[in-house]
Amino acid sequence: MKIKIKYLNGIRFKRFIINSAQRINQMEQYLNDINVFPVADGDTGTNMVATMNSIVKGIKKCKESSFTRISSIIADSALTGARGNSGAILAQFFQGLAEATQGKVRLSTEAFASAAVKAAKQARKAISHPQEGTIITVMKDWANHLTEHAPHTPDFVELFKKSLSKAKDSLDKTPDKLLILKKAGVVDAGAQGFVNILEGIVNFIEYGKVKSLKAITSTTKKMSSFNLEKVDSGINFQFCTECLLEGIGLDLKTIKQKLSFFGDSLIVAGSKNKAHIHIHTDKPEDVFAELSEFGTIVKTKVDDMHKQHTKIKLDAQKSIGLVTDSTCDLPPELIKKYNIQIVPIVIQVGEKSYLDQVEIKPKDFIHILETSNEKLSTSQPPPASFTEVYNKIASKYESIISLHISERLSGTIQSARMGCKSMEYSNKIHIVDSKTSSVALGLLVAEAAQLIQERFNLGEIINRLKIAADNVKIFISIPTLKYLMRSGRLSKTKGLLGTLLNLKPILTVNSDGNIVEAAKVIGQKRVLHKTLNLAIKFAKSLKNPRFGITHVAAPELAQWYGYKIRTVFISSKVMISEASPALSVHIGIGGAAIAVLGDS
Repeated sequence: MKIKIKYLNGIRFKRFIINSAQRINQMEQYLNDINVFPVADGDTGTNMVATMNSIVKGIKKCKESSFTRISSIIADSALTGARGNSGAILAQFFQGLAEATQGKVRLSTEAFASAAVKAAKQARKAISHPQEGTIITVMKDWANHLTEHAPHTPDFVELFKKSLSKAKDSLDKTPDKLLILKKAGVVDAGAQGFVNILEGIVNFIEYGKVKSLKAITSTTKKMSSFNLEKVDSGINFQFCTECLLEGIGLDLKTIKQKLSFFGDSLIVAGSKNKAHIHIHTDKPEDVFAELSEFGTIVKTKVDDMHKQHTKIKLDAQKSIGLVTDSTCDLPPELIKKYNIQIVPIVIQVGEKSYLDQVEIKPKDFIHILETSNEKLSTSQPPPASFTEVYNKIASKYESIISLHISERLSGTIQSARMGCKSMEYSNKIHIVDSKTSSVALGLLVAEAAQLIQERFNLGEIINRLKIAADNVKIFISIPTLKYLMRSGRLSKTKGLLGTLLNLKPILTVNSDGNIVEAAKVIGQKRVLHKTLNLAIKFAKSLKNPRFGITHVAAPELAQWYGYKIRTVFISSKVMISEASPALSVHIGIGGAAIAVLGDS
């Protein structure tokens, strides 16, 4: 006789979840292997296992039969034991389910479907920048299918079997919605895990236990092999940071807004009394300090994602090396991630000279800007500095790309040419003029690094860089004319007149590689908004815009620029760094620049 389940109570749902956890345990390694989004750190399976096992531990102790009681324990246990992106999203899904079924002893198929839709919406809301083609897409499609069929399907057995097919169809389509999945030849690991949870339920309904199902799904059967070596790790921040926060009347929306400046992959899951926070950041201690203002941090976890990235990490020995100069304004973590070699420019303070980033750091130079009356200037690195760097790496690479500040702005490229002229390996060094500077150069260097990691050949990388140089712009806001006059870029007569009129210029670099005026406004507030508007207008003319922001002792302004950009270009990358002395000597304290790189 065919089994029918007309209602779902706490005892039945508890059994469903326990068997789903067993299914996730079976799939752990496979989920780790296909994990490429949001970062390729190979731990989705481990994180989902930890989250589900925490749930099982919580509900096994409960003997009550009401759905609301079991559901609330599941939600609480998930929040307490959640790990990683996938775990945090699952925790919020179960939190939404618990809230939607409060006071319910048992559920009909219609009531469960309604609750599932609310749970899927809650999971999406927890994510700072939700991305289609992930677990939230499959959750939504599955829940919508439940809602559509529940009114004429009163049997949970039939409903779950049909909805599992819909979830699998949705999973199959994730590579079409997320390019990184298609490039890797995999489905989304978190979405696969959610389908496995549903498989555990259906398997238990049909057989009374979890059968050992094949790990490979219909989607991956169609794909001849994984191509994970073609995928960038996507690790923009070093630490996966998580904590459990307890308090009274926690405002999850405000918490999410406050933390949005600290990194990416932000998820805030929970209720008014307990929240699980997940974020990728370079400064976990600052995240915890911010959260301590809202409540009590009862548990923390910090993982170094650079160290975790072992399963799909490319061989450290790349075929192409990458060299640039210290005007590039790249964040230190990106320099480290891509093993970029930096040749320092020379900073002149009166009679003393310093090597940028080696003998003097940005904060030291800012102190000099604030306190010193000595003449300040910068100059290109001597040829010997290039020779030293090239010799250091020449034996490790088949070729070297040396990408530098515009030849119209500096003699750096000429020094690079002289530095490699008499070298044994000179034929493998390819010097490229970026035709730009500062964080715009940084975006091009990051682009080159990613192309190298994706195994493009030398000729194609150089060709793409030349095209990219035509599709990059920088907009520099000048808060005061004082430093332009001091560095000699602006005559004192024009500078004093501009100061009297409260004129604020916005500079850019034209297609020839020269600095020119992009706009001129009156007043500090206008210059900030005009700089932002120019960057956004240019970005709208491009496909897939990427952004870089640099600042001189103005982190709040840089974060504000980043926030405004993300409200317009939600999924775009925004890189923020401190400005090098090469830029700050001219624009001064409080200055900032926005660079935009896109595809034509």
